[in-house]
Amino acid sequence: MIGRRALLIGGALGLTGMAGCGVVNVTLPWNPPSPLPVAAAPDLPGQLARARALADHLIDHAEAWTLSARQVASLRWFAKAVDAHARVLLSSDPARRQQVTTPLPSAKKVTTATAKATYAALTALLATLAAEHRARALPAEGEAALLWASLAAFSSTMATRLSVGFAKRGDDDTGLTPDLTATTREKVLAMCLQAAYSYELAIAAPSLTADDQHLLQQRLRAWRTLRENVLAVGSEASAGPPPIGYDLRPARNRAGAFALAVQTETAALPIFGGWVAGTAVKSERSVGVGALAGANTALVRFGGNALRWPGWPA
Repeated sequence: MIGRRALLIGGALGLTGMAGCGVVNVTLPWNPPSPLPVAAAPDLPGQLARARALADHLIDHAEAWTLSARQVASLRWFAKAVDAHARVLLSSDPARRQQVTTPLPSAKKVTTATAKATYAALTALLATLAAEHRARALPAEGEAALLWASLAAFSSTMATRLSVGFAKRGDDDTGLTPDLTATTREKVLAMCLQAAYSYELAIAAPSLTADDQHLLQQRLRAWRTLRENVLAVGSEASAGPPPIGYDLRPARNRAGAFALAVQTETAALPIFGGWVAGTAVKSERSVGVGALAGANTALVRFGGNALRWPGWPA
């Protein structure tokens, strides 16, 4: 028995053949969206190519320079992340993270003779990129602002952590886009209070070293300062308590303390990303861009996943 759907399809094909035409023109019921505006960055492909070349130079000399397995794995992940960024930035619609297969331009051959010198050159380049991406994020709006803020956070974190290597390397190259109406200043304020409470519980863990205490206290102060800054940059913001519904308990040891920190910073990143993308207030965006970079670096420092696109929904 031939089904009705098959019969209809066959009939349509038969009509096409009888008309002597093998192509059917179809008018779609929608138009593809116009590319979102993104500030031009003509020097950026060359900078990314240079970053990739420096990373490859370190990988090629890993054995001679006695790089650790963790360092090499982190460099390989970084090189792939740079390629992912380039595929987006060379596309016609980078704010939506459209991707192309256009390769990076050729970079000048790296001639540094030591790991220290190569890492130093890469760190300096990443610090420059972080500053330039931040400058592009501040006047931008919507997804374009998040694009540059995310790249600024990535570059800032890589500048301080790449030479050490990462405990975990994430795979967050998804096509999801932020909800520009989901994150309010009140939600950010609530997150600040919840994060501060989390760090207080982390700091209470026994057997923490002085360095551990310093790192955790540093982030606790950063979260408290962030809350003050959020209250300062706008009007009519509620400074109420965070929502009840999260389950936090005092950390029992160093691992538990760091796990609390990772949980806190991981939860914060998409909130900061949504805030940066959704706010129309430049002073808020400036605070959000800095908060995103700080949370991403803290996440990696405490052992969480290094991310290609910090701040984007995963």
